Amino acid sequence: MTDAERLAHRVRVKAMKRQRDEDLAQHQQLAAAVALKRWTAATPCTNHDYLTHKGVHSPGAKIEGKNLLIPMRDTAGTLHSLQTIAPDGTKMFMPSGRVKGCYFSIGKPRGALIISEGLATGASIHECTGHAVAVAFNAGNLASVALALRTKYPTLKIIIAADNDDQTPGNPGMTKAKTAADAVGGVLAVPVFKEKSA
Repeated sequence: MTDAERLAHRVRVKAMKRQRDEDLAQHQQLAAAVALKRWTAATPCTNHDYLTHKGVHSPGAKIEGKNLLIPMRDTAGTLHSLQTIAPDGTKMFMPSGRVKGCYFSIGKPRGALIISEGLATGASIHECTGHAVAVAFNAGNLASVALALRTKYPTLKIIIAADNDDQTPGNPGMTKAKTAADAVGGVLAVPVFKEKSA
């Protein structure tokens, strides 16, 4: 390719990326509007089969039909999307809803803030420790949530509660949690399970 062709190619690639980013932002904005309508219409959760099965409570969740609704907010408190959890534990995100950097908060930070992957884990941690918890929803979102919360709370101790996915190749729960902890100068907390007796 000539210099002129290379330059034209770079310009085309940048234009395509810009268009993709604009389309994504528009889809996420529409999803946020739908999420707000659904959240407003839902009823506060007093109990749910999933929570009963996990043995936890979830202050701040709501019910829509038979499903548990979990709000996905940014550090400013803006609702961007929802996670639904069916009574059998099946979890779904809204199509086109923003996930990156969004979380569900349990409790108010005082001294330390713990970031976990899932709702049941986060609720268990909060009930056991009394510390505030930010539920990041999946391992891939841990670092984004940690960085957003580090910006909001520059001096707060941040603890990343890792899921130990030792049966999954590459153990994404541990590797993503370590990356998140390293990114914010946080502490990595790793679950230790008692070995089952034969």
